[in-house]
Amino acid sequence: MEDKDSRAKLLAIATDLFACKGFAAVSVRELTQQAKLNVSAVSYHFGGKEGLYQAVLEEQFRPIRESMETMQAQTPSTPIAKLEMYANRVTYIHGQRPYLSRFIMRELLKPTAYGGPIVERHLGEVYQFVMETLREGMEQGLFRQGLDVAHAAISMAGILNFYFITKPLAEKMVPLGEASDAKYAIQAFQLYLYGIVDSKTKGNENG
Repeated sequence: MEDKDSRAKLLAIATDLFACKGFAAVSVRELTQQAKLNVSAVSYHFGGKEGLYQAVLEEQFRPIRESMETMQAQTPSTPIAKLEMYANRVTYIHGQRPYLSRFIMRELLKPTAYGGPIVERHLGEVYQFVMETLREGMEQGLFRQGLDVAHAAISMAGILNFYFITKPLAEKMVPLGEASDAKYAIQAFQLYLYGIVDSKTKGNENG
């Protein structure tokens, strides 16, 4: 139990420090001093600072991976429902993981040898999931034919994630109000969706 508590404590402290200062600026001594643990604890639990950083990133992405696995195992009735569920889950996860967007941006702009491949792998899985869902929607006649699924997947990722990257600045410029994350997710998804839904589908849903 003590080992498990020590590991969890290191993960929590490392998440804050790596997110705020970056991988290179955080030392093992600083990590263990804040955790009130021996310097050897990082090597014991994670094999070193690099392994600890990788564990932090994997934990940040874990809820997204689990959500996609759940949606693939329990497929909603339509691709639209699947995309909507994904949008809502991503918004919720960003709220629970406020550093996630910061880790993503840092590794995209200046990737490390330890974190870059992890972020790339997880984002690749997300894009594949969205693209497969878009293709499924095209096959069912829900989305317009000729839709570029790669660009459409990137658009959806940008719409959902950019909000959380710019939110600290946006809050200073415009009143977002309470429950702004959930409200944004609903409106952003609707704005995105009706740019790809076939006109016949719109008519059927409205009439």
